[in-house]
Amino acid sequence: MAKAAPSERLTRIPGGGGRAVRLARGQRLKLINTHGSQVVDTWALSSADHSEYLSMEQTRRMLFKLWPQQGDRLYSNRRTPMLAMERDTSPGVHDTLFACCDEWVYANYGCPPGHANCRDNFLRAVRDLGIDPPLVPNPLNLWMSIPVHDNIGLQIGHPVTRPGDYVVLRALMGVVLVFSACPMDVTPINGPDCQPRDVHFSLSARRV
Repeated sequence: MAKAAPSERLTRIPGGGGRAVRLARGQRLKLINTHGSQVVDTWALSSADHSEYLSMEQTRRMLFKLWPQQGDRLYSNRRTPMLAMERDTSPGVHDTLFACCDEWVYANYGCPPGHANCRDNFLRAVRDLGIDPPLVPNPLNLWMSIPVHDNIGLQIGHPVTRPGDYVVLRALMGVVLVFSACPMDVTPINGPDCQPRDVHFSLSARRV
């Protein structure tokens, strides 16, 4: 179970569920991989203009990396710095290549209609804040392990995160952060038992 510091108030995101939260410029969010095996699809929208969003394509282009690391900035579809990855206590394995899971992925796996998915979690979470997004961008898949081997095939690996590992994201503009504790229970993306699990987050009160 996640342990909070004395001044920390933790909010739970249930395994397979989603949540959206508003951050002011300079505010920090600490996202905790409570059990160490959970992938979290992560999006950001500009508070001022919801058509500006966190872009994996532009982030890769600006960083010249396949995934961000501690100290890196994350960029919007307009190449504006949106977030800073200030702290990452995990081994730093994340993914920017895979689209979020959706109803069509689970249909392809033969699952019955209505399977929980990250796309629906994103839409539900932002609509709960009164936002009607123009599209569902490709997410930053925190703690998702997709080994790349010389362009001859991507693989699905287990998260290498430890229980309690966390990432701290700082808002470089006013943003809406959206998280989905990925509901995938067909492939072992959330660990060998294919079991989605809770994660937790806390918000800093400090704004700079």
